Amino acid sequence: MTRPLPGETIDIHTHSTRREGFYVMNVFAQDLVHGLPDTANCSIGLHPWHLEIASPSVCMQHLKTFAGNEKVIAIGETGLDRNIAIPLDQQMEVFLAQLDLAEATGKPVVIHCVKAYSDIIAIRKSRKWNMPWMIHWFNANLQIAEDLIRAGCFLSFGRSLLHPNGKNAEVFRQVPFVAVFFETDDAEITIESVYEKAATLKNIGIDELKTRITENFDRLFLKK
Repeated sequence: MTRPLPGETIDIHTHSTRREGFYVMNVFAQDLVHGLPDTANCSIGLHPWHLEIASPSVCMQHLKTFAGNEKVIAIGETGLDRNIAIPLDQQMEVFLAQLDLAEATGKPVVIHCVKAYSDIIAIRKSRKWNMPWMIHWFNANLQIAEDLIRAGCFLSFGRSLLHPNGKNAEVFRQVPFVAVFFETDDAEITIESVYEKAATLKNIGIDELKTRITENFDRLFLKK
């Protein structure tokens, strides 16, 4: 794993080819048949959306093959989505298998969550998980944000911060710095634009913001 340089922006979760600063490239499990990408840092996981288009057993074998690679710094994105037709118990089985893989390899988890925050929190509390979890593209209310943070999760914010008068901007304004990251995901935005908006919302200089997010990176990945 490489570490961000001083003053670099950190795009903690991206699918985009528009890359700036330090970034973590997401790789879907079914694409691992081609091996790992030519990038310094990536996360690998079986997404709940893909359970009907890819073989979970084959994908889990791919994940186990590559999870120990030094370029793989996180497991995911994986998670739960109550907006899709795939039964939740089927999603849960694959999600829990990836959480166990993260524990076995000592790597954080990148989580996709749609209308399943209570499920995620319950799972987090169900046993002592040693690895931290990060909810990517967080877009829910302040109470859920606080509940996740209390459960030991990080939150990653992206394009929703850029929406004029969006509710997520106000949530971000109120959550503590120690629990946040920024991302582009698959949006046609730049990570610099997200940092600039975040700095404005928090009334903080961009350099100080970069320093704080780098400290969060060390907490998430280096357990500092």
